[in-house]
Amino acid sequence: MPINKATIMPRGPTLGHVSLLPENDRWNETRAQLLAQMDVSMGGRVAEELIFGTDHITTGASSDFDNATKIAKRMVTKFGMSEKLGVMTYSDTGKLSPETQSAIEQEIRILLRDSYERAKHILKTHAKEHKNLAEALLTYETLDAKEIQIVLEGKKLEVR
Repeated sequence: MPINKATIMPRGPTLGHVSLLPENDRWNETRAQLLAQMDVSMGGRVAEELIFGTDHITTGASSDFDNATKIAKRMVTKFGMSEKLGVMTYSDTGKLSPETQSAIEQEIRILLRDSYERAKHILKTHAKEHKNLAEALLTYETLDAKEIQIVLEGKKLEVR
């Protein structure tokens, strides 16, 4: 989904927020779209790790991890998107055998780990754009989609 707005202004329990808006109504989501949503959720923690180091990561990404975990769990238990477990749904995971529960957890962990690695690759590959965007957010606090695009293209924003 395209970004509508990004801010570093605290909003409720969050220390910043990225607003995504779908281009049109969607009743179904592809595996690629779900994975991309997970990757976006991993971005904040990955950025902390890359910029500040693993000893200085914070608790700020916890709600993002909750979101990514929910997506991964639905992919495995509701949408039949696990190669290992197949095209089967698991509605009441509490009543499953320990082996099946373990397999579900393992598949969820794999999806989350792979998402984290994809997010890390993206941020490393686009380190210059990431730095420019961070600097623009520090200056302006909130950027809309057009301003984000300008910054990512390496251009300067007009003074507000």
